[in-house]
Amino acid sequence: MFACLFCVCLPDSHAQLMRFRGDSYFPALQNTERGVKHYEMSSDGKGGRIGNSKNFGGQNYQKLRKDCEKRKQLFVDTLFPPSNYSLFLEEGRHTDIEWKRPAEIAEDPHLFVEGAQPNDVTQGILGNCWFVSACSALTHNLKLLEKVIPSPEDQEWSPKRQYCGIFRFCFWRFGRWIDVVIDDLLPTRDGKLLFARSKTANEFWSALLEKAFAKLYGCYENLVGGRLSDALQDVSGGVAETISTRKYLERDPAASSTTLFDHVKTSFDHGALIVAAIAAKTKEEIEMSLDCGLVKGHAYAVTAVRFIEVNKQKTSIGSKIGAFFSGHRDREMLIRLQNPWGEKEWNGPWSDDSKEWEMVSEAHKRELGITVDEDGEFWMPWNEFVDHFTDISLCQLFNTSHLSLSKRFHEDIHHGEWTTNGSKSGAPNDLAGGCLNFTATCCSNPQYLLDVTTPQNEMYFSLTQMEINEGLKRREPHISIGMHLMKVERNRKYRVHQPMDGAATSDYSNSRSVCLTVRDVAPGRYILMPTTFAPREQTTFLLRGYADFHFKLQPLTRHVPPSGLFSCASVTQSVTRLQIRKAEYHRRPNDSLDNSLKFYCIIQSDKEKCQTSVQVGSMNPEWNDLFLFHRKDRRQRYGIELWHERFGPDTLVARAELVALMDNECKEVDLPLVPPKSKSVSESVGTISIQMCAYDDPYYI
Repeated sequence: MFACLFCVCLPDSHAQLMRFRGDSYFPALQNTERGVKHYEMSSDGKGGRIGNSKNFGGQNYQKLRKDCEKRKQLFVDTLFPPSNYSLFLEEGRHTDIEWKRPAEIAEDPHLFVEGAQPNDVTQGILGNCWFVSACSALTHNLKLLEKVIPSPEDQEWSPKRQYCGIFRFCFWRFGRWIDVVIDDLLPTRDGKLLFARSKTANEFWSALLEKAFAKLYGCYENLVGGRLSDALQDVSGGVAETISTRKYLERDPAASSTTLFDHVKTSFDHGALIVAAIAAKTKEEIEMSLDCGLVKGHAYAVTAVRFIEVNKQKTSIGSKIGAFFSGHRDREMLIRLQNPWGEKEWNGPWSDDSKEWEMVSEAHKRELGITVDEDGEFWMPWNEFVDHFTDISLCQLFNTSHLSLSKRFHEDIHHGEWTTNGSKSGAPNDLAGGCLNFTATCCSNPQYLLDVTTPQNEMYFSLTQMEINEGLKRREPHISIGMHLMKVERNRKYRVHQPMDGAATSDYSNSRSVCLTVRDVAPGRYILMPTTFAPREQTTFLLRGYADFHFKLQPLTRHVPPSGLFSCASVTQSVTRLQIRKAEYHRRPNDSLDNSLKFYCIIQSDKEKCQTSVQVGSMNPEWNDLFLFHRKDRRQRYGIELWHERFGPDTLVARAELVALMDNECKEVDLPLVPPKSKSVSESVGTISIQMCAYDDPYYI
């Protein structure tokens, strides 16, 4: 992964990790100066693990709050106490921190002041720009923000209800939204917040949200350096992917930066959360300020992606009037970003006070909310953005509602496991085979079958591994994971035992989640295989699929068809794979053929009937369709029919017959095509080419 995904984003004036006085303050929680008693609520002994409850650590917000109201005491969370325990991995540090409640930090505290804005989230001295930027991006999706901060009006300071110093936040973890309860004691020095804070002194939602996130991760220090995609997924439940701008453009030479702009803009308009970063190639480059005002090894929230109407003619009054009447306008591709430091902005073209804004009307500026404040938010041209920013972390939120008028995606979700089941590598019940580099065992992984039914298609797959030490301070490294999508036989019903032609493969990463995006693959049957990079690595996973057509991910557990209730156990099954290649004619097969030239084949055994795709536009149609047949005898006979698709009833054009012997070989055969009513090969009208692979081992393919 790129260095920017693990950036340590400390402001220039705070190059070292913070020093605090936490433990010395914790025993003095009675705070007798304010005359307020604090109520310490013990946990249920789960040590912060989620378990099967949707309440982190088993703490129920409503019960805790009612108990505090009954006792007339402020809540203190002993699962995440105001001490060094909640700050550091190693607790034995002398610190000068003071944990204060919002009312001790600012007058008239509130959760929100005039709603949520991107600059409500300003990074403190903690190197967690990856999380702070995700929170800034979150402010552009108010519906999602209310999911992360549920019932904000009930959690606000209000004279109508007793204040109990307890708050509730929600994060998405492994397919579920988890409630995380915290108290409102925040780390300060000299009466000021040390970590995330709002530009508005009495607004505290970002500081409290950060504390809940630190609790989820075990301590504040665990937030130093992290993956942008993890933070985006935690606050959205979406499908997160990281796009390398260089690789995106190199992978598809026909694509341009405009194509990427359209993708990012469409995603943003559909509510995606987006964060961008500039990779630091060395440790010394982390937080290095560039001459253009940008910072390496640092994350920026994307707050707008727009076409801006500009008048590129001279800016004199006369030329402006002429441009108005002539309708001469151009469009610029711009992107707006938010630096979580609240300062250090882009100083190139289209920066806050650059001359380029003279080409934009005042009304358009007001619509865009253009300001010249040093608030960390700035516009920059798209071409400069792709030149400087190396990575775009994009978290898609898919519309799965049946009632929506906008584009709808179908969703399918499965929980699975990579496990050896105590077996040898590659054994039938081994489900931890590793990636395609390990050809002998890779097909031992879990497999999911799906049918693609339309030629224009869009699919997203997200693979997430479980956090084995959720909520604990000591965090084990993730396993490197990825996905492989391969096209299989059109009638495949059982597991694949050798890898087939790959349609798409994700990057492999030791991150919590990886994403595979697939567009416009050929219709047919596919198998999606989630894998670890190396064999025999074991953990559980969550697989989510989204497609713009109706689909289903079907787990494949059987290797071969069952032998049958009354079959002898010693009966050996055989397997045959047929690939229909091409039909050629040496004379016109049927005078009734019209000009549509739409042909397909039907392959029929004594138990199964299959059909190829329809090929259009040639009298010599070509296919690349595969079919699989399991039998219990060594001699298999197949009938092959060539059909012409018409507006009325389809027409049988010709037929052929194939006899397959179990010789454990692959061979090419050309079969004579004879008219439907003919019984003699001498009357053939052409040939059909077929590849035939027949094996007496049903586990071979």
